[in-house]
Amino acid sequence: MGKYGWLDSHAHLSDERLFDRIENVMSLCEENLVKKILTICLNFDELEKAFILKEKYPQIDIAMGLFPTDYDLYTEENWARLLEVARDDRVVAIGEMGLDYYWEKDEENKKIQREHFIRQIEIAKKVNKPILIHSRDAAKDTIEILKEVKHFGVMHCYSYSVEMAKEFIKLGYTLSLAGPVTFKNAKEPKEVAKMVPMDRILIETDSPYLTPEPHRGQENEPGYVKHVGEYVANLKEIQDEVLQEAINKNYDLLFRQYK
Repeated sequence: MGKYGWLDSHAHLSDERLFDRIENVMSLCEENLVKKILTICLNFDELEKAFILKEKYPQIDIAMGLFPTDYDLYTEENWARLLEVARDDRVVAIGEMGLDYYWEKDEENKKIQREHFIRQIEIAKKVNKPILIHSRDAAKDTIEILKEVKHFGVMHCYSYSVEMAKEFIKLGYTLSLAGPVTFKNAKEPKEVAKMVPMDRILIETDSPYLTPEPHRGQENEPGYVKHVGEYVANLKEIQDEVLQEAINKNYDLLFRQYK
């Protein structure tokens, strides 16, 4: 077995479904050689729980951001707190943030999402930390904003086309692949997995959501990132160890370079 092991670049360990059984969750990670987890916090209560977890499990990294459709969190008090948190050395990235038009039909709310996406990128730029982008049914607006406000980071749970993937890569973004790449009928993610350059790839679970095969239908957890990794390595026709080395190096470059 190679020296690197797997890593999960996007999980929600503060979610009670994982937090309340964290010892079992971390035990499966150990079993499946998952040596690093980036846990994503979408509010300040989740962040406090993440700080508690990190004290016990130093292999956990932390990101914090405001989710696109959590409109009630967009207060001036929270913007001030987010900037303060962004400066904390325990926080390695800002996000997830971005645009989610899947359920949102109101044009005014879409405009609010765009404004607050930009505002969070500006916070990340102030502290020179990467951003984690959530983009659903909003590829065109996401690209336009990233062209306008230049920064670096990750397209979390990438779900758009190969052509669009090339655009994000041109802008300097890394693509993270999740459980859907393992789904039988998910043709686009498979094509993206094959084409994404080795220096622009990460893998993730987005647990407790998007459980990969062969556990689809069950609750997802970071230990299952191994299945995403093995599937992607198979698509790229490379050894697991080669992908492990690439994702670990990409992760370290992205999330350590601000220090």
